[in-house]
Amino acid sequence: MNQINIQEIEKFDQILNDLIAIPSVKGTPTEGAPYGQAPKAALDYYLNMAKADGFITCNVGDKAGYVQWGDKGPLVAALGHLDVVPAGSAWNSEPFSLTCKDGYFTGRGVVDDKGPMVSAYMALLRLKEKYPDPPFRLRLIVGTDEENGSTCMERYCETEELPDIGFTPDAEFPCIFAEKGIYQMHFEGNPCSGFSLLGGNAANMVPPYCEYTCLTDESKITQEGLQAHASHPEMGINAIDQILSKLPKDIVDTNPLLKLMKKYFSASAEIPFADLFTPDLSGKATTNVGMVHIGPDEARLHVDIRFPVTLSSAVVTEKLEAIASEFGVKVVQDSVLEPLFKDKESNQIKTLVSIYEKYRDSFEYDPEESDARKQSLSTPAEPLAIGGGTYARTMPNIVAFGPQLPWEKDQCHQSNESILKKNLYLLVPLYEEALENLGKIVI
Repeated sequence: MNQINIQEIEKFDQILNDLIAIPSVKGTPTEGAPYGQAPKAALDYYLNMAKADGFITCNVGDKAGYVQWGDKGPLVAALGHLDVVPAGSAWNSEPFSLTCKDGYFTGRGVVDDKGPMVSAYMALLRLKEKYPDPPFRLRLIVGTDEENGSTCMERYCETEELPDIGFTPDAEFPCIFAEKGIYQMHFEGNPCSGFSLLGGNAANMVPPYCEYTCLTDESKITQEGLQAHASHPEMGINAIDQILSKLPKDIVDTNPLLKLMKKYFSASAEIPFADLFTPDLSGKATTNVGMVHIGPDEARLHVDIRFPVTLSSAVVTEKLEAIASEFGVKVVQDSVLEPLFKDKESNQIKTLVSIYEKYRDSFEYDPEESDARKQSLSTPAEPLAIGGGTYARTMPNIVAFGPQLPWEKDQCHQSNESILKKNLYLLVPLYEEALENLGKIVI
């Protein structure tokens, strides 16, 4: 394998530093910046950098863009995103400033998904040098709304050519063949004048904080939790769920949204919503109450639901409507992604898994991960089914491939998001081989 050299490391670090410094959380739309100024700044940075390096670039409606090398043959792509979730709390360093300590890069987006897209870019630079006139077109597609529904890729697919084959570095290794459906919605009730309950930053994050305020005497109850990705709610501590037991009993028993949550979506639910569905090869359904806004002006309870690949969103909708009717509230769909299922025996997946197997012994690891790593390496690499949603489901012919390793703790959407810097560097030759070998499949 062709390890990254000193000159590449210097360029890599500068690009990553600049991208992490852009707090590309979705903001208020303005002219020319449909997701806010920061996501647009990240997109502009990536495209301008690539143009300066001699690539073909295209801005797609200020929502997405692409960087390309080659002008003929099939289209091979790596698809990633430059937007990030809010920083949240409990960071040991500035989330939007790249730090390096004890061999780790830390910052919001170093794993999801800015770091891997820097690796993919450095891989494309290598292929540009290797193939002055390639037999296939190599394209990096970047979006800026993945964390809030992937409307950026809806816009891309409206007008741009779809890849013949490709991958997204937006999940984990070895490779993803099945992704649960993702149903993000909120229950909407009537505002209340007696109290406010506010918690959470995004539906797809386990909320780290929730606050109740009595509006008559301004007394407060606060609750801290532990932030985690909604695809693994068991890894976090849900502050909204935790605060239920601290609230006045008459408040919980009389407010429709809180009664609904207590019965179907709390840790001690009488009828856990996830148990209403039969597990399959992708596992069981999971739920996460990600945000609550109840007060004089609004009453909303936001829930993220991950459902098995053999189900359809229509089945989930039917169950939600029945629950809403029981409590006299309304169901509002915010974002629905149907499950994704690929053939494990395809050349695409077999090729990517074999490339991962070639490199997996070379990835560094924390000593605490030694046993998990040893167990992972003791068996052949196999494609996975996951609960997280990746960019792979936004267009045909794309599968998720890295960057998380099987023995690592999930870093996505968590405080102190970090990755071993040598592992991020190792993705450069790995993704170089992935793009090149996928191209050989389709030419």
